[in-house]
Amino acid sequence: MSPKEYKIFKTDAAPFFFYIDVLPLDLTQYDIPHHVKLLKSIQSNPIMPLPLRVDRVYNGEASILVRPRESVSFPIGDKTIYINPDPFISRGIEKLIYLTEVRASREFAYSLTEYNATKWWNSTKCLYGKLKTLEEDFSAFLKAYIYTIVKAKLESRDLLSAAHQYCEIIRNLCNKRISEKQILVEIKEKEKLTELYEMKHGKVIEKRFKRVDSKLLYPTFVDIEVKPLEHYDLKAKNFKSKSKIMKYIPLLFYDDLLECMLQNIETLKEFEGNIIDPSFLFDNKIVMVVDNEISEPKKYSWFKDFDQVDISQIMDSFDPTFPYDLR
Repeated sequence: MSPKEYKIFKTDAAPFFFYIDVLPLDLTQYDIPHHVKLLKSIQSNPIMPLPLRVDRVYNGEASILVRPRESVSFPIGDKTIYINPDPFISRGIEKLIYLTEVRASREFAYSLTEYNATKWWNSTKCLYGKLKTLEEDFSAFLKAYIYTIVKAKLESRDLLSAAHQYCEIIRNLCNKRISEKQILVEIKEKEKLTELYEMKHGKVIEKRFKRVDSKLLYPTFVDIEVKPLEHYDLKAKNFKSKSKIMKYIPLLFYDDLLECMLQNIETLKEFEGNIIDPSFLFDNKIVMVVDNEISEPKKYSWFKDFDQVDISQIMDSFDPTFPYDLR
């Protein structure tokens, strides 16, 4: 076990989800050949964790997987396109574990252990946090991908233009949420609007040895109700027994994703390469095309423990940066 760990706060629920990116990872920022090899092997996978919970995975501590309450789908012509949760989460977890290995081994000179990765996932997959606004927004992000990239692929249209449109939609959604400054919180079956952040006066350094008054943004720690998934009544949409109140920073989601989309939009202006082709999602049955006559929302429910995620298999799929038997 590594003698070094990330500092985490026990009251932080550490929620996360996955979005679908359109540009491959920039490998020029990595100087260790083994890391470049690892990341090249997942270049075709567009599913990205948000935020990047490397700390929880590496330490083996629980986090909260954001789960849309309804199946994620979007109609296109006489078809309905669904996001299939099982392979979506499996490939997302795989990406997160690879990224954890890369980042943690750079910071600590120790590799991620299978024990900690398994401990993290076994505790994470069984938890549910009531995050209505985030659940709805992440559904909207995935639907935006279907509406733009998947639709363009099915209609054999230009994927680059679709990527522009997709990134602009996500940018606008994040900007809207940040500008509205509020998020809906559900605690003990009661709903209330809570501020995403506060603006306070403070001093910042604008010139050497000179401080000036300025308005500073302070993200708000927001309550989240957490309980084992098995104790959540899906029909009644509440917990059957006592739950635990923890904290998280919702602004982190929107700020991080907004930054990613702004970078993508700037890159795409003069981009001469290829975006990540959605074929990966079709080939891995993550994107499912279903006739409109066939209604399958329950088949694509996110309320499950995702037992098909095989941490041992993922860990065996790559060589550790620092082999355990050499320590």
